[in-house]
Parts: sequence; C-alpha cells; structure tokens
Amino acid sequence: MNKNRFKFLKFLNEYRSIEYDLQYVQAILGDAHLEFEVRYRLWCVENDVDLGELNKKNQRKVDMIFVESKSHEIKQGLALREFKEEKHTESKNLKDIYKAIAKKLHPDALKMDDPRRAEYEEDFKRASAANNEGRWGELFDIVDRHGVPLKEYKEAIECLKFDIKRIKAELEKEKSTYSWLYHDAENDQQRENVIKKFLGHLFGWKG
Repeated sequence: MNKNRFKFLKFLNEYRSIEYDLQYVQAILGDAHLEFEVRYRLWCVENDVDLGELNKKNQRKVDMIFVESKSHEIKQGLALREFKEEKHTESKNLKDIYKAIAKKLHPDALKMDDPRRAEYEEDFKRASAANNEGRWGELFDIVDRHGVPLKEYKEAIECLKFDIKRIKAELEKEKSTYSWLYHDAENDQQRENVIKKFLGHLFGWKG
C-alpha cells in the first residue's frame, strides 16, 4: 500500500468518526428540542414571564432572527451564533469517480435474485445524493467499501479535509443550540442560565 493511500484512509477514517459524532448529537437533539420547549415554557409560567406578551412585543425581532437563521426552523433549535456552509466545487475527476460508482452499483448491473442487490441499490441512492449535494466524504466512504479504484488520491484527500472541516462546523453549530446547551448542563443553575440566555436572545428579555 502506497503512502498516498495510507493518507487517504487516515482522513477517511477521521471523516467517518466525526460524521458518527454528528449523527449522535443530532439523534440526542431529536428529543432535546422537545425537552427544552417544555422546560423553558414551564420556567416562564413558574417565574411569571408572559411568553404571549413577549412574542407580541418582539414579533419583528423574532421574525428577523428566523429569517437570518435559515438553518433552524424551531425556536429551541436557535443557535448562539450562525455558521455559513461552504461547498467544494465538483471537478472532472470527481465526476469520473461518481460515474465509476454508478456503473458498479447501478441496480441493472445485478440480477434480481442477487443477495447484494438491496445493499447496492441503497448505496447507489446514497452516492447519487452525496454527489448532488457535494458530500464528498460520504462518496469516498462508498468508494472504499465497494473497492472502486482511485486513479489518484490528492483531490480525494483534499475533499475529505474539506468535508471534515464542514462537519466540524456543523457539529459546533448543533452544540451551540440552546437545546443542546440545556441538555448538556450539569445542574439546575446552568439550565436556568440557558433559558435566560435564550429568552434574552429571542425576545431581548432582561429578567
């Protein structure tokens, strides 16, 4: 195995690890968003904070926040700060790699009773989506698992570095949401501080 392939596998495994971390956090947030929604509303009731009035008085501010914060559609998913997503431009080499994957995994390449057919169909769909959306790490994960040969590794490595950086930014964004901060808080005082910051951010509430 040449050193370039070793380097490629090093970054591919780093991509796989951080992608798993992101999936883990997003899975936790599925429940954490709902928990935070319930908890901050209950806190407002217990502390005589009129959410209806705050919404009414600050509707323009709330609308502006959610126009600018396109990454989150629900209030509890609001992040402390915004992150801009960048994309790596597709090159001819990347197009050729996708064509090689498509040729190997296309459903028509296997007989109907081939036991690999379901796996190939699923990975074919994943590869198509990854190619269309510029998620090159996922594309190279499929390349490696199905033994699709790479003619050169330089661009593949750069794509993996790019995707690692992108996922790290997305992971940081998810961990900066109030839902995650509330979930991750170690005691009641920290959880209350998260709620107060949320109300201040969204409504300008000062307590």
